[in-house]
Amino acid sequence: MIKIFIKTLFALGAFAVAIAAQTDLPVVTRTKAITDLTTLLPAAENRRPLLINFWATWCGPCRVEFPELIKIDAEYRAKGLDFAIVSLDNLGAMDSVVADFLKSYESTMPSYLLDLPSRRAISRAIRQIAPAARDGFPLTLLFDARGRLVYQKNGVIDAKFLRSKIDKVLAEKTK
Repeated sequence: MIKIFIKTLFALGAFAVAIAAQTDLPVVTRTKAITDLTTLLPAAENRRPLLINFWATWCGPCRVEFPELIKIDAEYRAKGLDFAIVSLDNLGAMDSVVADFLKSYESTMPSYLLDLPSRRAISRAIRQIAPAARDGFPLTLLFDARGRLVYQKNGVIDAKFLRSKIDKVLAEKTK
């Protein structure tokens, strides 16, 4: 059972590498520590839809969905979707474990680490931008071009469903 799981993770990683290689975007291995999530939301002068994914290197479901998030970023960035990933790892892991993880998947999304002292503080910060958010990760949030939260998912994303939400938000932006 463990061998199958490891082979599956390896295959997903290889697939993510192949997808990322199809883009001209640089691989992101630098992560910026932040304490205020509202700084990620679209400013008035940059009104583009935004997808934020909260994840951690120690989170199994986060690792499972990460290759799909890489594909979504590659597919939708040129169409007008901004994407940020926010790690919930410890600050000490930012330049090592987090950087190695991002490099292994050839991630191109802007990367942040939420540097707060406790799980309670992290939950409070997330609820500032997603008031109905529950504890648990991964957590994916989609904001429209006006900065309104239009989709929220705790747990592994359904990529087809998320794509339909993104398509809807991008279509509204062009109206």
